[in-house]
Amino acid sequence: MPEPAAVGLIRPFVVVANRWAGGGKAHGLIGEVERALRAPAIAIVEPDFTPAFPARLNEALASASAALMERSNSFDRPLLVCIGGDGTLSLAFDALASPDNATLAIIPCGSGNDLALMLGIRKGRAAFDVLRDGAERRIDYGTVNGRRFINCVGMGLDAEVAAMAAQIRKSGLAKGLSYYMAAVRGLLMVKPVAAMVVTHDVELRFADLVMLTVGNGAWYGGGFHGAPDASLEDGAFDCYAFRDVVGLPARFGLMQRIRTGAHADEPNVTSLRASHLEVAFERPVAMHVDGELALVQSAKIELVPRGARVIAPVE
Repeated sequence: MPEPAAVGLIRPFVVVANRWAGGGKAHGLIGEVERALRAPAIAIVEPDFTPAFPARLNEALASASAALMERSNSFDRPLLVCIGGDGTLSLAFDALASPDNATLAIIPCGSGNDLALMLGIRKGRAAFDVLRDGAERRIDYGTVNGRRFINCVGMGLDAEVAAMAAQIRKSGLAKGLSYYMAAVRGLLMVKPVAAMVVTHDVELRFADLVMLTVGNGAWYGGGFHGAPDASLEDGAFDCYAFRDVVGLPARFGLMQRIRTGAHADEPNVTSLRASHLEVAFERPVAMHVDGELALVQSAKIELVPRGARVIAPVE
């Protein structure tokens, strides 16, 4: 169960704000965060992919922890407020020297806000209400090849679609429509790959795998219900391996069922639950980690039960 916030106490916090999120609106929300928490941020850190970002973030959190000790209130760690989408949150979480060093808070304004959706945090004024009055909740997170993630990993078509959607969004198209258009394009270009998936109790071989999704949360791709039964606190990933289907109508129909979460019983879909899995492909394939893209030929994915702390609406 969530732990109620200590009302009336000021909790030191650091803000990570992605200047590109929300069409450039993220930095404009910093003042709203400070008003909601009734204090200025200890630091405002811009996320990037350089080694300097983790150093800046952890230095700022060390300052916030020192301020916390000086104030002698009931909080045991500072807040890390992430203004942006799933990629911003995941990048910041992975950059932490330790997941125990901060409690995450989300102001969703990115191209994909699927973890916020899973937690019940809506965009706009409601997100600041949760920031101010929400409760601390412990949730599972995962690692893939040592990199932390919170929501989802996708390999194959899923990641190719994410890359295409990012390119389409640069033209100004909305996130949901851009992902939908990219998915249609991906269905036309899909190339199956031989792969092996190994968990603690099963070994699966596929000659024509087109996509493997590993869901800690239930949503990805800006509202696709890719792991409809997933829970952030059940100690397991919900995984789906998609074998190829022939013909555009069949592929398009499958995409529609993934969008609504009705794909688990499809004959070309193998579903499994696992807290640990290893995947190997016959050639390199695209992979996204909470929306951030990479190229891999093998992946080791492990779950850390209830290892992350987030601020969520009070149940």
